[in-house]
Amino acid sequence: MIESLSVTNFYCFKERTTLLFTAGKERNRSLDNTYCGFSTQNKVNILKLVYVLGNNGAGKSKILSALSALKYLVIYSRERKDESLRYRPFAFDETCLHTPSVIEIVYHIDNCRYYYMIKWDKSIIWEERLQEIKSARTRVDLFYRWYDKNSDVAQIDFKPQMRISDNESYIITSSLLKNNSVISVVATTNISHPLLNTQYAFFAEGFEIMDLNDVDLNEELPDEKTDHNKLLKRVICGFLHSVDTNIMTYEKLKIEVDYPSELLQHMKSLPEKEQSHLRAMLRMDEEKHTINTFHRLGKNAETRRGRLPLSEQSDGTKEILRLLVVLNEAIARKKTIILDDYSSGIQRNTLNQLLKFFLGASTNSQLIISTQDYSLLDFDVTRRDSIRFLVKNEDAEAHVETIKLSLLHKNSSLHHYVSKMNVYKQLPEMDEPLFEKLLSVYKEIER
Repeated sequence: MIESLSVTNFYCFKERTTLLFTAGKERNRSLDNTYCGFSTQNKVNILKLVYVLGNNGAGKSKILSALSALKYLVIYSRERKDESLRYRPFAFDETCLHTPSVIEIVYHIDNCRYYYMIKWDKSIIWEERLQEIKSARTRVDLFYRWYDKNSDVAQIDFKPQMRISDNESYIITSSLLKNNSVISVVATTNISHPLLNTQYAFFAEGFEIMDLNDVDLNEELPDEKTDHNKLLKRVICGFLHSVDTNIMTYEKLKIEVDYPSELLQHMKSLPEKEQSHLRAMLRMDEEKHTINTFHRLGKNAETRRGRLPLSEQSDGTKEILRLLVVLNEAIARKKTIILDDYSSGIQRNTLNQLLKFFLGASTNSQLIISTQDYSLLDFDVTRRDSIRFLVKNEDAEAHVETIKLSLLHKNSSLHHYVSKMNVYKQLPEMDEPLFEKLLSVYKEIER
């Protein structure tokens, strides 16, 4: 689970800005017993569900994109040392354009709490540090990497707590380019070091920014080939029934794909390596499926069932299924899923049930939702301390605000407070006189 994310000189974040995912001193509610909004990891209460709110252009997507940047920097390797890195410093300060960016993350893996920092610009990773956090006052250094400008070489200081052999240290040091991370070398050299392999797995699989529209239900919905999948399918169909859809079940059928003859002929002319790459890209060697749903018709649902292809279902029903697939992935893989700029077409009572399902079933997983849809705050599972606001000042610098619990009674409407009272400048300020003037000008133009 992710405890915090900090960025410096990254897009609209000039100064060090931290997005915390820890629970505040929210008073216990009856729902917390079954649908607890946080998970306690290494004595830290980490929120399972977080909302990131703010006006258009306030920096919601930018701060969450730091997680994608982190994954890119940490696990992917550049083959040449002159290959450029993705570098997006604060644009409105000349000094920032020539200063490295920094991302810091505090995260939990099993019973350990870690701090990782990376500092980079368009061509060099200048610093990289990994620590284990033992307590509020105690941190144990595991490794520190820096770039030696004089020798044009990346140096690494592995600490004793890493328990890394001389051979492993030599392989990593000799393989490391100035634009690659220490952790990325794990994949390229096949080093089997428990701690480094664990870190690599976290950055590769521990978090992901997802778009529900990218979920292929024909492939992602479970079949009945294993006992686990049978039970999962039963839960999914049961949930659909519990929220008053009339879908009883579905069938997953294997289909054969007819690829154009021109494509197949062209592939034969390619070298074997390019053929393999193209087959993998088109997923030609994977099974393809289609889904049919079955609806109950009339009162006698046992004998009257109607079949309907999933493709013909409503957008709302398909979104329910996609969200169930994503929530299951987060829960099963103990993963952090980020839904950026999420605007749901799911009926609100149903969406509330989906989020309750996630909170009730998850232990070490998180759902972070960036949204402009303030109606989500009406849900009974939404905690006052789970909301983060992104706000920009007059110099285009973004920062994070949280609700001061003392200013908002626990029984007050969060939706009303956030959507009507512009306490955190999360709402656009409308210039009505200017608007009326522009409307008048436009009418003159179109006469």
